Amino acid sequence: MTGIGSDLIGVIAAAVGAAAVLYAGMHLARKLGLSPAAWLLPAGIGLSMVAYSVWNDYAWFDRAQASLPAGSQVLVVGHDSQPWAPWTYLFPVETRFAALDPAQITQGADGTRRAPIMLVERRGQTVIVPQDFDCAGARIRPGRADWMPAGDDAAFATVCPDGGTNG
Repeated sequence: MTGIGSDLIGVIAAAVGAAAVLYAGMHLARKLGLSPAAWLLPAGIGLSMVAYSVWNDYAWFDRAQASLPAGSQVLVVGHDSQPWAPWTYLFPVETRFAALDPAQITQGADGTRRAPIMLVERRGQTVIVPQDFDCAGARIRPGRADWMPAGDDAAFATVCPDGGTNG
């Protein structure tokens, strides 16, 4: 399970765990003669749910990157800020990235190279887009589009490290 469903299950699990710990702590406090405020239990559960959600958002990129094939290189990372999480305006969250597995680069008969680019999104499906590279001509052809200048394309720099030769 991925996406919102696994996030929801994680938040619920954090809430149940926090409830158990807080309940036991409040029970112990009462046994010791203390009188903890009644609002501590729901406040602690809510705080644990928010804390888990924030941690999960910021830890996603590292977990997703670790699940890539060995040797894969992250080409670009997309950051996002969300109005329901105002702290993301100060510390944007990684929500998507493009990656390339150099082991998947193939040489074409016409001297071009082809590599599958993995487009990974936080709460979306991973899409693999084949891209052609003309290292000698410094051109790229994403998917089935027309050839275009490579410019400062990160994938081109990875597939054609020698820049202007196909060899």
